[in-house]
Amino acid sequence: GQPWVAYKHVEYKGPFLVFEEGEYESLPKGTNDKISSLQLITDDLRNPQITLYQHVEYKGRSRIVTEATNLAGDKDNDIVSSHKVQRGVWLLFENSDERGPRYLARAHEDVPNYTKIDFNDRLSFL
Repeated sequence: GQPWVAYKHVEYKGPFLVFEEGEYESLPKGTNDKISSLQLITDDLRNPQITLYQHVEYKGRSRIVTEATNLAGDKDNDIVSSHKVQRGVWLLFENSDERGPRYLARAHEDVPNYTKIDFNDRLSFL
């Protein structure tokens, strides 16, 4: 069914991993005994939509995204500074190979300034 998010720290804080439906024989290297909280994603994941903005406070050029998108080599790679999630839950990645720092973006939890989440001008894949 719905995905689970496993966080390193209590109260859903710190680095995290997302587990979709399936069987996992082992955890990724380095995560054994490193999960302190689990959160089930209960949001409706159908028809997701996020609006990305070039500048903070939802200013500058905008782009609506409705599916997994690789921004590497695109005019919007590493320039996004704010977002609004209209529907669904999004995983934002610094690297286009879905590695490195990431951020979990949810509907109605808009982020007007990526500097506050240490993600300004770093988004490459969502």
